[in-house]
Amino acid sequence: MLTQINHWLEIVDTAVDLVLLGRVLTLRLHKTYVYITLACVLSVMFDGVDLWLGTDSTPEVRVFLYSRFLYAVLYPLVAWDVFEEVKGQIVKLRRVATGRLISGLFFATMFCLLLAAFIDTGDANGQSTLGSTVGLVLWAGSSSASLAFLWTLQRGMRAQNVTVPRNTSVWLAYFELLLAAEVLSCFLLLIPSIKGIGGELVNLAYLLYGMAITVWCSIRLRAMPTSEEPASENART
Repeated sequence: MLTQINHWLEIVDTAVDLVLLGRVLTLRLHKTYVYITLACVLSVMFDGVDLWLGTDSTPEVRVFLYSRFLYAVLYPLVAWDVFEEVKGQIVKLRRVATGRLISGLFFATMFCLLLAAFIDTGDANGQSTLGSTVGLVLWAGSSSASLAFLWTLQRGMRAQNVTVPRNTSVWLAYFELLLAAEVLSCFLLLIPSIKGIGGELVNLAYLLYGMAITVWCSIRLRAMPTSEEPASENART
């Protein structure tokens, strides 16, 4: 029963991600938010691949695990992209936060290298466990560092009373919620005891959570203000 519910929710989730991508393109936000647009495209693409291969099938699991390397690279770029509309006002803040982001990614990479030295390269079925484990840990490290980057800049902008445009505010909240869920998801995947019904329930909760924040983000996004419009009209109130 739960398997069927999750399957239909995955179809709905794909449609919701497609709606967000459509909003980004129709509002012409892709011209400013290049990496965020790329993240939206990849989300729809991997959703389609998951549905095509079948949930929990061996090819689908492999695609998921090795796509974590891609997201480990993409999430820091997305976090940087969130503040494109206010980049002129937070040059120093973003420079300081970027140093912390890079250091977080460095320590995550070093930890993965240490894991590689102690993890066997194959399991009982002859499949590689090294790549999947390193990918998950690197994904968690990248998500954590990117989340810390967003939090740091958010606190800094509040301290300096920087006017935050509407879309910046929306993307900031959306990716903070998304990255927090990504970090939690990674650690749950590393817990072997969460399988069967427990795993189905976790997946169900994750799908509902992801759809909720994606729908909220899609509704809240607005077109970029033109040069004739004052920026304050599109700022967060």
